[in-house]
Amino acid sequence: MVISPTWGHLTFSQMVEKIGSFVEDGDPEDYRFIVGTDSQVFQGPKALFVSAVIVHRIGKGAIYFYDKHLDIRKFGLEERMFTEVSHSLQIASRLLDEIQEKSSSLCTNLPEIEIHIDVGHAGKTKELVNAVVGMVKGSGFSCQTKPHACGASTVADRYTKTVSIAV
Repeated sequence: MVISPTWGHLTFSQMVEKIGSFVEDGDPEDYRFIVGTDSQVFQGPKALFVSAVIVHRIGKGAIYFYDKHLDIRKFGLEERMFTEVSHSLQIASRLLDEIQEKSSSLCTNLPEIEIHIDVGHAGKTKELVNAVVGMVKGSGFSCQTKPHACGASTVADRYTKTVSIAV
């Protein structure tokens, strides 16, 4: 299940249908497809991972969907960053599979999916940038890091502030 602020709880297939309707008859160059994940560590030990799928109609708004996954174990920073990227890659791959399976019109107009990674060249994650960027590019996706990674550091981050996964 994914959650949309507009349509509520949806299956992954329903999300793909909503995306198809949103980009219908549009020029692929007018859209950005973004997948990003952020996480928050809570005492317990617990880590909440939130992944967001954003479809940005450049200059004309966006729609987004997110899901939450609570992992009950302790994470170090490095493992948590790699787990965030792994979640994003899984969702992006599944999104591509579903689009190819269900929507031939969307498939022909699909822009490249960007993976937004919550790491940057400043701060605690600077030593991980090359490794996680390589992980994304090696999986066949383009990527953005901070400060250009709004999918992870803004949209997904918005939903990481509470450990409650019941929405």
